[in-house]
Amino acid sequence: MSTHLLRLIVALLLAVPALLIASPASACACGGIASNDPAAQVSQETAIVSMAGRRETIDMRLSMRSVRSDAALIVPTPAPATVSAGDSALFDKYEAISAPRTETRRHWWSRSSDYDGARAGALPPGSAAGGSGPEVVGRVQLGPLDITTLTGGDLTGLQKWLSGNGYQLMPAVSAALAPYVSERWSFVAIKLTSPNALSGPLDPIRLEFDSDTLVYPMRMSVAATGTQMVDLYVLTDHRQQRTDADVSRQQGHVLYAGRLDDGRYLTTIQTMIIAPQTISSDFVFADAADDSPYQQVIYKDSDVTIMGVMAGPFLLVAGMIIVVVGIALAGIAFRRHRTAA
Repeated sequence: MSTHLLRLIVALLLAVPALLIASPASACACGGIASNDPAAQVSQETAIVSMAGRRETIDMRLSMRSVRSDAALIVPTPAPATVSAGDSALFDKYEAISAPRTETRRHWWSRSSDYDGARAGALPPGSAAGGSGPEVVGRVQLGPLDITTLTGGDLTGLQKWLSGNGYQLMPAVSAALAPYVSERWSFVAIKLTSPNALSGPLDPIRLEFDSDTLVYPMRMSVAATGTQMVDLYVLTDHRQQRTDADVSRQQGHVLYAGRLDDGRYLTTIQTMIIAPQTISSDFVFADAADDSPYQQVIYKDSDVTIMGVMAGPFLLVAGMIIVVVGIALAGIAFRRHRTAA
């Protein structure tokens, strides 16, 4: 094999991990962006979703980009939410736990370049005038974010309140509020108060609210125009799976499933939504059939060579040579012995 060809193969193999981890930018899955900036988007969305009794907690960590200083986000919740600061360390903790493990595969007979190279393990089968305005039931300032919890009112009243308080809703986002209003959900309105444009990660925000089911709001994302990627760490008593109507139309994968030291069960789920305009339901979770653990595996291939030759064929040929030479030497020794006799 020429040096040039070998370098080309190595370069291609080194490029594989970068291709595997590349992912599309996303709009915000959990809520609707409210801004006059048409290019405003959430470039990354990760959330920790947990349930204790009927009390659900969502810790959101967003990286948001906007060239304007009026960036805002509307997040629906089944009941009025209590809002507080989240804990960045929790995201780092669950990310580390959910990371794939690495296993080395040693190749004795053919080079790893004859295979697919490093790859992840297989995934398991897995408006008019007027209107009644909402009631403000909570307000908190977290860094540069002014956060208001709203409940009640009708669609027109909610739209007027948001517009009158500096939330610039694009028509598609405004229309996406309707299903939640008709089901009497509440809303968390998050607005940037810094005079500077927003670019980069925000500190995590924690939402706590009552809910009969473990749910992650997604229907506002019907207003999005691009592919969305959502990473969720789901913490409950048992392994979780999605049961909503959209699960079969979206690309969802379990990245990790296992029980933690504190007794809770962590299910890490990554979902890609290529056509957000088809979204018809929120993410709804329920216990899986069993609590079988799962962790992705990334294989590291290692060629076992001797003098630049694959060890398997080398040792086979060497063994055959040794046998042939041994037989020949034995024959020579036998003939000499007979001659001497």
